[in-house]
Amino acid sequence: MGGNDGERPADDATVCPLCAVGCTLAPSDGDGDRARGVSGPVNRDGRLCQRGIGAFDALGSDGRLTTPLVRRDGELRAASWPGALDRAANALSTVADEHDADALCFFGAPHCTNEENYLLQKLARSMGTNNVDNRARLCHAAGMTALETRLGRPAMTNSLAGLPDADVILVVGANPARQQPVAFDSYVRPAVHDGTALVHVDPRENQTTRAASVHLAPRPGTDALVLTALCALVTERGGVDESFVAERTSGYGSYAESLADFDADRAAATADIDPETLRAVADRIAAADRVAVLAGTGIEGGSDTADALVDLLLLTGSFGRPGTGMNVLRGLNNEQGATDAGCRPDRLPGHRPVDSPEDRARVAAEWGMEPPATPGLTERAAVERFGDSVHGALVVGENPAVEKRDASWLRDRLTDLSALVVVDLFESETTEHADVVLPAAAGVEKAGTVTNLDRRVQSLTPAVAPPGDARPDFEILRELGTRLVGDAFEYEDSTAAFDEWTRLSPVHEGMTRSAVADGGVQWPTAGDGSRGTAVLYEEAFETESGRAAFADVEVDTADAPADELTLLVGSRAGGVSAAGPSDERVHLAEDDAAPRDLEDGDTVVVRNDAAEVETTVAVDGSVREGTAYLHADVADPLVRDESATVRVRPASQ
Repeated sequence: MGGNDGERPADDATVCPLCAVGCTLAPSDGDGDRARGVSGPVNRDGRLCQRGIGAFDALGSDGRLTTPLVRRDGELRAASWPGALDRAANALSTVADEHDADALCFFGAPHCTNEENYLLQKLARSMGTNNVDNRARLCHAAGMTALETRLGRPAMTNSLAGLPDADVILVVGANPARQQPVAFDSYVRPAVHDGTALVHVDPRENQTTRAASVHLAPRPGTDALVLTALCALVTERGGVDESFVAERTSGYGSYAESLADFDADRAAATADIDPETLRAVADRIAAADRVAVLAGTGIEGGSDTADALVDLLLLTGSFGRPGTGMNVLRGLNNEQGATDAGCRPDRLPGHRPVDSPEDRARVAAEWGMEPPATPGLTERAAVERFGDSVHGALVVGENPAVEKRDASWLRDRLTDLSALVVVDLFESETTEHADVVLPAAAGVEKAGTVTNLDRRVQSLTPAVAPPGDARPDFEILRELGTRLVGDAFEYEDSTAAFDEWTRLSPVHEGMTRSAVADGGVQWPTAGDGSRGTAVLYEEAFETESGRAAFADVEVDTADAPADELTLLVGSRAGGVSAAGPSDERVHLAEDDAAPRDLEDGDTVVVRNDAAEVETTVAVDGSVREGTAYLHADVADPLVRDESATVRVRPASQ
């Protein structure tokens, strides 16, 4: 059990908005926009990363939206709050009246608080639609789907604090030393120093690789094949926890038969990794008592890799104890909370299915109306129907104009909307099409709660005032809800919404704001709600049978065309003001640069059938042969059509 294991933060402390680790910080006493670290449940020594230190940098008035805007004569013009809210409510209600509620969609944001995401999904469902979503669901769709469907909950199964208990930590498709440095330095690096084996599976060498005992750099697209090979080798070496498998899993017999015929050497050859190194990793895992997985967005692109990781953990009995489990490294600060609050088209608050009569009745008893029973549209599906069956959108802290799809197609879809209301901190590609733009407060400027990557609900305190007339999203959604729905949105403050949410969410039941303020609480709660749970599935999985089933893995090992390189895209570091200077170069292996007559520092064009970008090349050992690595900000035009490969040529050609 775990929960209030950190000190109560200082009165002016809040949670860093730049990633999902949940570090505690406060304004510096005498250095302008710099933040100072405060001892909290995650950063116990008060340490901050460089991004955290700059958490207040971009929150001044320069570039911020500070007054409501409404479109008049084709241009966005300043308006009063009452006028802008009336215009927004009228535009959205007109769409519902002229069509139906499903002609509306509601996009939430991982940067918004739990209470704000709760109000947004309540507004959508109170108006009669389940068309509510957030991009956090898409960012980790494969990992979270595997966790939810196979184990029970779309969440990290363990806690950061338990990682030092692991014998082997397997990091797959992630670079936590760069993306979550405080968590890595506080929990992973000390474990490695104490003897834990860190195995890094990633086609690119990066900061995490430097701390690893072993680096496996498989050919892109073969991660699932390599992990299945590890499952076969671990089984061959007697590394199966037979009692765990017998008591807590199903389908092992047929799964074991398929592994018996699996050729690990052939898999290693296909993945282009050393078979002896693969066997050495299998030996470490087979000998380990506790294996933990840290997985990032690199496991996305299909369910095979996530399923193979779950299979490996089931084989070794690595669930239900500290230092084990499937730990998905969410990126943005409230990705977990947006999902927990119900900003999903198929789930009510607390991950309850919308098509469950019992769960809808529970909501109806609280709201005074029953939410619709049919799952709604995902954000991606809703955007595809803009101007067709979807005619209005409320977009909170989101920018659908920069989805990974053709930019001109997206502009046309946004233009086809009859009503577009955007709540945000800055103007964006989406606000260019908006009828109403409402200026929001940033995370360090408002009260409420957020949930970090290991399910810890933490308290926000306004550390600075928002600029101009900007308001917290909670106040904006409360005002819109009152206009569109009525007195069901007349909350005194965010605590009232928190209390309503926790009454509806089984995993938060009994949790209080006072307990959250006192160091945070990890859901699911226990007893009186002041204590949380660090490790899920200690005795059983939350499936119908209480067991977790083994999955059949089908892998695609097709090679890229000879002239093309597999595109590796580096993650954005965080959210508002988080990115800072990024590496804009395309990284190539020497064996890929030479036949293209490229040398380090040359100007090149990276292109696919959809777009091209011009940059310089870095020829180094950080990427494996057959790949090209670009930071997400640079790669954005290239990934809009979801192409997996690129061509790299000198700019002079």
